[in-house]
Amino acid sequence: MKKLNKPTYQAEDTFLKCISIVRNPDLKDRLTACKDLIIEAENEFNSKITTGKVHTINKEEFVNGNVTANELEKVYTFRMAKKDKPGRFIYDKIISASSHGICPLCSHRMVATLDHYLPKTEYPRLVTTPINLIPSCSDCNKSKSTSSPTKPEEETLHPYYDNIESDEWLIATVNQTTPPTISYDVKPAVNWPVLLGERVKYHFDSLILNKLYSTQAAVQLTGIFFRIESIYNLSGAEGVRKYLEEEAISRSHADKNSWQTAMYVALSKDDWFCDGGFRMN
Repeated sequence: MKKLNKPTYQAEDTFLKCISIVRNPDLKDRLTACKDLIIEAENEFNSKITTGKVHTINKEEFVNGNVTANELEKVYTFRMAKKDKPGRFIYDKIISASSHGICPLCSHRMVATLDHYLPKTEYPRLVTTPINLIPSCSDCNKSKSTSSPTKPEEETLHPYYDNIESDEWLIATVNQTTPPTISYDVKPAVNWPVLLGERVKYHFDSLILNKLYSTQAAVQLTGIFFRIESIYNLSGAEGVRKYLEEEAISRSHADKNSWQTAMYVALSKDDWFCDGGFRMN
């Protein structure tokens, strides 16, 4: 959900670097012969990810007729992701590209790995292609797992190509429970194409972000209870509302669509919460 600069590394150079230490002559020849197909796959991905057609890219079990998907997957696992291997320098550069080390897919947890936008088990020609590799937290990586899109609406957001940071789209709802809770959802911006709204919603749901953000909001509410109670005793509901509005403005300057921004906006607009509903019991 955070925009990242596209890696400058090309698929051809990355792939050739990764296979440069392959010792088995037969395997080395078969992998090297895949070079043009690797370039072709990069070009196809680059064009289709911007047109809502990435779901039309074919899955493969063999590349060039004689290289298995498993053999290419091992190129990534043992010659790019593994420390002290030829492709590790590029791996590290891509993984460190996320601002403050925060996962761009959930905008919350720490980056721990690279996620294959199209899974390496089904799209072997893209296993080491930098534009298919996204810095990710472990949970987002696991949530996506080996799932791949079957239609445009299932194409999750891609940080190198999608930019929705300037529009407000994450909304929160205050639930009148004891203690109060917060739930989250997506409200597409009015200027968005319909497909973009559907993709953002699918991204949000498939990565289970409502649960993540709601849990963090519950912790935050517990942490500010004492302060809100003190403000309420001095200035009543309007004092609480003013405090929450100020927090919302401050958070929004940093990130319009953080779970904190959405939470404070919703709380400040909720009469029930401001007039005592904030109490934990």
